[in-house]
Amino acid sequence: MKIKKTPTRIITFMGVDGSGKSTLIEKLSIKLFKKYKEIKYLHLRPYLFLTDKRIIIKNPHKQKLPNSKLVNLFKILTWLIMYKLFFLIKIKKKNQLIIFDRYAHDILIDKTRYRFNLSDKLTANILNLFPEPDLWIILKAPIKIIEKRKKELSTSELEKQMKKYIIFSKKKKNTMLLNTKNNIEKNVMLIVNKISFIQNNNKFFF
Repeated sequence: MKIKKTPTRIITFMGVDGSGKSTLIEKLSIKLFKKYKEIKYLHLRPYLFLTDKRIIIKNPHKQKLPNSKLVNLFKILTWLIMYKLFFLIKIKKKNQLIIFDRYAHDILIDKTRYRFNLSDKLTANILNLFPEPDLWIILKAPIKIIEKRKKELSTSELEKQMKKYIIFSKKKKNTMLLNTKNNIEKNVMLIVNKISFIQNNNKFFF
């Protein structure tokens, strides 16, 4: 099958641990692999040549106290530069689908995970300078199901973060809010149809 020349598309999955991001990303990649020349996966932020060599921390909420505000300011500004350079390079390419598992905006949802302590207002203002993906996919699921999948956070913390993600989804125009208690194939098709809609209407959000 000949692959049509289409612009690079960038989508991101956001949600609490256990909401089903990894499973959905894997299924979506399998579903779409014939439609794109390349499908790339990134966790949280871009790295040079799309190579992510970090070790993912299994218990991020058991880390030490937050970094200093100066360190965190430097970190988020460094991320900003990385994101902007990444988007400038990738937007020129064709036939790529780039999938982010989490995005810089997760800092506002879960500061403890990133040892982050800048004010919400300053953080939000800086994040407004970040390029955005074509599509935000926000995942939710009943708390009891999430706790069965991965018991990392307290019930109250899960509920708090879930509410923040839902509020975030309402603030962005290019979002899908999916309940992962539903059939996974149905959710995959909903995402595929949304991406097709973006392609057919030649929409760009960044």
